[in-house]
Amino acid sequence: MESTFLPLILCIITSGSRMRLATVRVVSHAQLPRDARTRHAQASLGQMHRLATMTTRRPHVAARSVATPMQAESPARVLQQRQHGPMAATGYQRVSARLLGIANQLRDLGVDSDLKVPALVIAGDQSSGKSSVVEAIAGVPLPRSDGTCTRCPTEVRMRTHGAPGEGGSAVWQCRIKVVRNFDSTGKPLAPGEAHEKLFCTVTDKAHITACISAAQAVLLNPTVVGDAVADGAERFVPLLSAAEPGGRAPEASSAMRGLGDAAGYELQFTANKHALPVCLFAYHLPLRCGAHVVLEIVGAEADLTIIDLPGIIHSHPKDPSLIDVVKSLVKCYLAPAHHIIVMTLPAGMDAETQAILQFAREADPEGRRSIGIITKPDKIGTDERTEWGKLCNLVAGARAPTGVPAAGGSRAAAAPNPHLQLGYYVVKNPGQEQLAAGISFEQARAAEERYFADHPLWASAMKANSLLSQRLGTNALRDGLSALLVDKIGEHMPEMRRSARAQLEKRQAELKEMSPAVRNAHEELMRNLWRISDTLAQNALADIRGGSLDFYQELMRHYREYGERSIRSTPAFLVDTSLISALSSSDKGMRSSAGGGPIATCELSLKELVARIEDGPVIESEKDAKAALEDKRVQIWLQQHKFPEGYMTLVEVGQLRQRHLGRELPGFLPYSAMEALLSKFKGKHRDQATACLAAVEAEVHKLAHRVVEEQLGHYPRAKGAVGHVESLVQETAAELDKLLAREDGDVFTLNSYEYEVMRNEFLARLKRCYKQLKQPDHEAMPEVLDVLSELSRHGVHFADFDAAFMAQHTAVDDELYMAASCLAYFKVAFKRMQDAVPMAVRSTLLRRLGDPAALEAAVWRELLGAGAVAAEALQEDPQTASRRQHCVAMAQKLTEALQVLNTPAAQL
Repeated sequence: MESTFLPLILCIITSGSRMRLATVRVVSHAQLPRDARTRHAQASLGQMHRLATMTTRRPHVAARSVATPMQAESPARVLQQRQHGPMAATGYQRVSARLLGIANQLRDLGVDSDLKVPALVIAGDQSSGKSSVVEAIAGVPLPRSDGTCTRCPTEVRMRTHGAPGEGGSAVWQCRIKVVRNFDSTGKPLAPGEAHEKLFCTVTDKAHITACISAAQAVLLNPTVVGDAVADGAERFVPLLSAAEPGGRAPEASSAMRGLGDAAGYELQFTANKHALPVCLFAYHLPLRCGAHVVLEIVGAEADLTIIDLPGIIHSHPKDPSLIDVVKSLVKCYLAPAHHIIVMTLPAGMDAETQAILQFAREADPEGRRSIGIITKPDKIGTDERTEWGKLCNLVAGARAPTGVPAAGGSRAAAAPNPHLQLGYYVVKNPGQEQLAAGISFEQARAAEERYFADHPLWASAMKANSLLSQRLGTNALRDGLSALLVDKIGEHMPEMRRSARAQLEKRQAELKEMSPAVRNAHEELMRNLWRISDTLAQNALADIRGGSLDFYQELMRHYREYGERSIRSTPAFLVDTSLISALSSSDKGMRSSAGGGPIATCELSLKELVARIEDGPVIESEKDAKAALEDKRVQIWLQQHKFPEGYMTLVEVGQLRQRHLGRELPGFLPYSAMEALLSKFKGKHRDQATACLAAVEAEVHKLAHRVVEEQLGHYPRAKGAVGHVESLVQETAAELDKLLAREDGDVFTLNSYEYEVMRNEFLARLKRCYKQLKQPDHEAMPEVLDVLSELSRHGVHFADFDAAFMAQHTAVDDELYMAASCLAYFKVAFKRMQDAVPMAVRSTLLRRLGDPAALEAAVWRELLGAGAVAAEALQEDPQTASRRQHCVAMAQKLTEALQVLNTPAAQL
């Protein structure tokens, strides 16, 4: 739908001593039926006329004159009425200056992006006349030569009067500032360093181009210039003191000349703070692109702030990637909803070929915040009446006749984007020849006025529609943009206040979450160490005051895992088809299966086991049993039921005994053979104890890191000094070495009774397996008892069947005795080692973990060894310090911003 808004009319209405700003918004013509448009326009203009009349009845207040459609005056007269005097002389201008001044103050504070202060962003394709438009609006020349055109986003802040505190002076001057967000190495600057820095002050318009070029050069050469922007870049400022007023451009400084030709600058383009967060991440712009130039003009023709972007390029002779850099940069600026898009579109060209039109449609599909500026209207000849008609209808807000083709069948000068609800302006700026001839700004504006007044087609169009004049010429554009920006700022004022309050509360909450600043470093360090000590001790001793028992419960899990690994390191012997170990199911902490099963006690019948395995191996002999123990399924079962990993056969025991036979008399067992057999299974405790200590050490480090991080997380120097855990672990490892060395280096027990009982039980079990003895059943038992009774009558007494069986001699009695002794000894040793290792860890490591004296001594030893003192130790890490500094700086800025937003001027 083709539509456009008529200009916003702002009037000053007084009531007693109260002054307020009234804004009358005129509904779009295209939103009404054709037969209602004329009545609506007349009614709206009548309303505005009545408001204007009201203001003229009040003293000291003036209203902007509005010509009604009924006033059929000459085009020249219309233009003269519209431009009868500078806006600075009106009451409206004084109020708009206050609102724009508030916006500029927020920009000065650096919170304009955070509070989404409305801004005018002017963009266009290269050679679309954008720079000429900015020059005409601002009334200052901009760099134009190759390599020095708009390469940095330039923020132009125009004030008709001085800023608050400057005495309200309207003497023309321009303060040029530079802003960077990163230093020469690409590191983000601290909040205090990222403020605008004054580059120079210009009082002669003839000197401003050279100064802008120098400011851009400083930002485009970050490595060469270094951090001069932060320290003052006076050495790059042109020699203004030696320049002639109104004469030639000032001479460049020696530092500026040292940078060489602009084409060889380090960077080709830079980005502004407004677009920086999005540009860097969403559009992958270079990190050091965070820089821009600010022109702060006092004594301007209007109160206005615009952001001038580099022209959109479609080719680059040296670096084609810059095409995407500029494209991404422009898109960044168009995207924010509080940015008003001002696009330059040259007449006489197919608007659809202009990239800015496509970018604006993507950012503002409904055209609610986009405004078009038609430049170079003289490119359309006076004979191209169809194109003129389209252009006039577009600017006036009327629908172009349908079915009328463009001249020559082309789309030149067709409606560029008729959906723009803020409408279009047309400006006529000097051409290259006029600029080369040195035309002044005053002459350019007078020539522009004559062009529209004398041009037959424009003159005819203005006679037909007097409102068209309000959309023609730079003065109309400047006044319209100023009114539009003032309207948007007033509209966003409540939201900016809410946003400032919300962000201030957020920053204050962040500061509260941070640890307070250190005052007495020694006392603060000692308090933190005591808190660390108490927390470590509470966790190590299962004190619920530590907040959780997770640490202690995790340690118990590691102790149990150590015990289970120790179980599997005990000895076992394969006798025929049975595997006999030192530990029973109860010793392992396991319940026997119902009915006994294959592991009722410490004896495992491999025949019964494989019978339960589907397609398991067949066992008929000891050889088959050895092969079955290599089966993966059998090994998994043994692991699940905590059976030892290694075993020996009676043949292997016999071979070991044979190697140790010496001077013993027949019937004596060599003691060295027994020691050798025990040593076969000794030493395995060491591996299990080392693994247990490593697991506990990992948990202790995790706990210590968490506790130290909680108390000293912001102080990396002090945090690094808390290293007593390492020394405690080393002491614990040394203690375990002593314990294990005693166990592995000696064979000893005073628990002789239990040892003998267990040895006899193991010997009976081993012998039964070897003889494959079956206990007599109930029916055979009377016969067995009769035999034992008969032997007793002959002086041979056996208490029971087992006693008689054990009295029988076998060929492997010595081997059976050695195996039984080995199993009995390891059962005794296992019980003492199962507790000894965890107790050593607990006493040497855990009970001393929270010792405040040890912790303090370790910290001071570390700090003094590094030559540090408490004050140095409690220096915050750079990230936390930067975050605190940022929060403090932003809180201060937001506090000042709220003061600005709550001033009487902001309440209008």
